[in-house]
Amino acid sequence: MQLNKSEDKWTINTEDKDNQLALINIIRFLDKVNEEINSTKKADLNLEFDLTTLKSANSELIAQFVILQTSLVRYNGRLKIINANLDLKSIFDVVMLDKIINIKYLGQPDTGDNDDLSDE
Repeated sequence: MQLNKSEDKWTINTEDKDNQLALINIIRFLDKVNEEINSTKKADLNLEFDLTTLKSANSELIAQFVILQTSLVRYNGRLKIINANLDLKSIFDVVMLDKIINIKYLGQPDTGDNDDLSDE
């Protein structure tokens, strides 16, 4: 996992090729990022999470994304997931994750459709 920080934007890139290991590492990493956001009360932070190498997701990962988005919104920030594959789209669609988190899929243009999501 690689985290690049600037003043108002953090970018996380996944690197694990083994999907099961990637899921475990991402879940742990998201928990640590969430703890840091809540302890520092970082305002106006936009967190971009690149899922290029992730092949599937589970309920624990989805829960961590929701928890992280909730923390970010509390401090006027946002989570954006980028480069998710279409298999992830199927999973995210079932739980309507795109209703609270901006998600961009591989091969689909960045239209900005859900950039201004309401606080839910």
